[in-house]
Amino acid sequence: MKIKSLSFFVLSALSVSAFADTTIDKMFSEGTVKGELRLFDFTRDFDGATNKKHDTSLGGLFYYNTAKVSGISFGTSFASANPIWVNDSDSVYGLVARDANGGHDNVNRLQEYFVQGEWWSTKFKVGAQELRTPMMNPHDIRAIPRTFRGFTVENNSVNNLTLSALYITDSMGWSDNSFVSVKDAVQSELARAGIVANVADNPVYALGAKYQLPIEWVKTEVSLWHYRMEDVFNQSYAKIKLSTDLGVANVYFTPSYLTQKSTGEETGGPLDTYQYGFHLGAKFAGADITYLYAKTGDDTVLTPWGDEKVVIQQVYQSARGNEEVNALKLAYDFEKLGINGLEAYAYYGQYDVPEDKGSDFSEMNYSISYKFSGVLSGLGLKARYANIDFDQGENFNDVRFYINYKFMLGH
Repeated sequence: MKIKSLSFFVLSALSVSAFADTTIDKMFSEGTVKGELRLFDFTRDFDGATNKKHDTSLGGLFYYNTAKVSGISFGTSFASANPIWVNDSDSVYGLVARDANGGHDNVNRLQEYFVQGEWWSTKFKVGAQELRTPMMNPHDIRAIPRTFRGFTVENNSVNNLTLSALYITDSMGWSDNSFVSVKDAVQSELARAGIVANVADNPVYALGAKYQLPIEWVKTEVSLWHYRMEDVFNQSYAKIKLSTDLGVANVYFTPSYLTQKSTGEETGGPLDTYQYGFHLGAKFAGADITYLYAKTGDDTVLTPWGDEKVVIQQVYQSARGNEEVNALKLAYDFEKLGINGLEAYAYYGQYDVPEDKGSDFSEMNYSISYKFSGVLSGLGLKARYANIDFDQGENFNDVRFYINYKFMLGH
């Protein structure tokens, strides 16, 4: 089915008569505006011959949604990341785009533009939109989050159950100025691994379900997803979130399992892998301590659109074929000490990598953040530092500073 046919179907559905949330003449005046101004600075310094990477970006995200009329609403958003304080001798980090000469370039783009209909406990949305699913999500770790284009459906007819369906044709990464097909996104991801391929030009279909079990003594949430790109690969994902109170502590366990397998001759090479692992932790007296474990199958996991790998640190994630990762994270919320808005964590990961995939290494992360309140509510500051130490290879440090201000206007 082509996207034009889907658009026709949705626009036809928009004519369905329903109870009016507001009147057409107030549809736009009663809309909402929200946004976030962002000033980010990322630096990566190597102890060898690799050139330093450094970006300072100024910009933000600006969202506008109309009020609903008979369940129908429209939305759009704009995203911007512009290099400032540029040193031409530094390589592009990735907060901003790279121009034809390899220099720092602006990113200014329409992040979203969609029409949405809400009827029968179901949301229908067609157009450019940010997604929040396990293997297609904004992955908001740069100046601008990822975004997608296609048709999505989300149903909440049954209590505690969310059913989702996706038909996605295009995506934009963190520093793209325009949409690229999902085919091109896969090819770019393969190219970063040194694989030159011409994969099949097909959309991605996905079905998902999330259910909160009606159990009081232990909170249980189950998520199941399946993604399919015809003649390229299939991907299935399952996760269970379990948590319960034991005395003064809240104990949680979150196992997950991912499988990927190529389905045709236009995949860019054979792909047959998996990743399983878990988070096991406890929260008490403002502290949150977590042990993380991940094991990956024979091939590196292919993730061109944002993902929920078991271990995701500041720089590296559990992804390489036959890799095993053990990690420990200690976070603390200083609210218990009377300092509202202040949080910090230390996060250590040990990556055991097969010789044919690279060198073993460790990553140590430190982070501190503060969210203001009162007259400065919406303003946030954050600083992060990572040290990556390879058994064989070039070590480096990664330093990130964030200043952001969130705001909302309208109804």
